Amino acid sequence: MKHLKDIIIAICIILALIGIDQLTKILAFNHLEEGVTVKAIPHLFKFSLVRNDGAAFSILEGKQWLFYVITVLALGGFGYLMKDCSFEAYPIYTVCLCLIISGTIGNFIDRVIYGSVRDFLTFDFMEFAIFNFADMCLTVGVIMLIIDFIFGATGKLWSKSS
Repeated sequence: MKHLKDIIIAICIILALIGIDQLTKILAFNHLEEGVTVKAIPHLFKFSLVRNDGAAFSILEGKQWLFYVITVLALGGFGYLMKDCSFEAYPIYTVCLCLIISGTIGNFIDRVIYGSVRDFLTFDFMEFAIFNFADMCLTVGVIMLIIDFIFGATGKLWSKSS
């Protein structure tokens, strides 16, 4: 168990990010009205509550069973990838996995409890999909992982483990 300390730290980070996600959703849905847009930071962010029972941009609406299967498979795959987590040797890779796993679990909790994902944040300076903290974790984690795979240590990690 050479990476037990890293795995424990990663689990704590994942739990903290899931907590932030769930807390922000609770606050938004307890204090804002659906259908009403509130400018949070003018010209930057606004709040607008929606329940999304699809994926990004509402694709595959109403296919909850598919999202359950995909989520369980994805979490299994990411859990397996955590075997290589190391904040010292592969810090970006490890942080990316924490972000991706926490975002996946945050939205999965919504699907299981509420039957849809609770979204509430969007940009005020452009028309864009409404999203939440879990979506931000997923997006940042995937983008960072791709960049690190191309230019950083993750590409070396995956090529040596093949």
